[in-house]
Amino acid sequence: MALRTSLRSRSEWLTTLGPIVVVLFIAGFALYYRFEWPSLATDPAFFQHTGWYVLQGGVPYIDVWDVNPPVPFAITAVLSALSGGNMLVLYGLSSALTSLVAAASVVFVAWIAYLVTEENAAAVAAGLTMLVVPELYVLPLQGVRAQFYALFFGTASLALVLRDRPFLAGAVAALSAGSWQSGAVFAFLIVGMAYQRRGRNGALSAVAGGGVVTGIVVLVFAAAGALVPMVVQTILAPLVAGSPHSWAEHIYTVLLVFGYGSVLLPVAFYGWAHAAVCDPRVRWWVPVGGAILAFQVLYIDMDGSTDAVLWLSFVALGVAITVERVIAWQSTRTEMDHADPDVTRTARHRWIVVAVIGVLILSGLAWNIGSPAPKSTLQTMEQEATPGGSVPITPDDADVPSMQTIYWEQLQPDTCHYRLSWNEVRWISMTDDRLDAQTCDGWPDRINRS
Repeated sequence: MALRTSLRSRSEWLTTLGPIVVVLFIAGFALYYRFEWPSLATDPAFFQHTGWYVLQGGVPYIDVWDVNPPVPFAITAVLSALSGGNMLVLYGLSSALTSLVAAASVVFVAWIAYLVTEENAAAVAAGLTMLVVPELYVLPLQGVRAQFYALFFGTASLALVLRDRPFLAGAVAALSAGSWQSGAVFAFLIVGMAYQRRGRNGALSAVAGGGVVTGIVVLVFAAAGALVPMVVQTILAPLVAGSPHSWAEHIYTVLLVFGYGSVLLPVAFYGWAHAAVCDPRVRWWVPVGGAILAFQVLYIDMDGSTDAVLWLSFVALGVAITVERVIAWQSTRTEMDHADPDVTRTARHRWIVVAVIGVLILSGLAWNIGSPAPKSTLQTMEQEATPGGSVPITPDDADVPSMQTIYWEQLQPDTCHYRLSWNEVRWISMTDDRLDAQTCDGWPDRINRS
């Protein structure tokens, strides 16, 4: 009986959060397929086409130039094989899997919050905070995007290390870094957390798990002759030709992404500060992860709302810690008043948290519909900056079809430069590369940083 009560208490956060997540994602999926299907955004078209292209003999980073690490291409290659080469089926599978991955990430964040605080209300608050940014359950419907897989693997790795599975945590964290560069933050945190929890052996086990995954990727691309191009495009190119926006523009974009949910940012900052000051030996990784990813969105890479999803997970954990502190403070007052603290904990606080953040979720949908899109806002800023001469070429200068045409007609382009993101265009300009280069298979002869 005691065990049953304990299990019921531990799953209480899931019985509250689970139906909300399911309803939001299913409703979004139904509405998207009713009104938008089969419109296809450029990034998902690129990832899914590359997965199909791999099965036709194309080699990422040689036949296809891109700054993203290889894990999303492996995922879409598997999905392409399952689709039998039908691009509409591939689109459907990609949308379904990415939506499932995003939904699971919300649950992982809530689970992590529960493992950290042992408070059901804090876990629910963390999960709902993830949903304050509607793009988390809207954009996965369009198909594969690297950031959602980095979020999924990263949050899964945190849950695994908190359950004392350092080898698996290290391996999964490596998959996060292999999905999107900022996912490397999880690998760093996992090693430190494993050392904190299980000493040197735990840290070595986490490193070994990450090393196995990294070693497999290195061997595969070395065998394909694509190891050097992969390093150049996924590591060097983002550092040299990354987003030129200022920190002020990035702050503006972050506020656009969060909308009315921005009111939760100070709440999260308080949670980070409390963890750093009052419990640094155990919870150090929450403010550290939040600070590193804040640096990413403010100074390194914030080209659209998806670039904020990893940071969003640490914002959610900061909110959870703040909720935990509020409950502890109120429980102390209740005990002093000789009332029942359990009633306060399970009823009043939980439903207040759900109601307040639930209002922010609904307002986030309204904000998402009525506010300017973050990515298009940044693209406008980028294009307005171009006439000054910093980038002498534009994506329109290339003689290639649109990414949607390439996808639906299953084309195998004659040039490796056909995605033509602004990062790619800046890289071509800085290295004297050619828009019509057939392959992208070597180290640049020159890099002009001016």
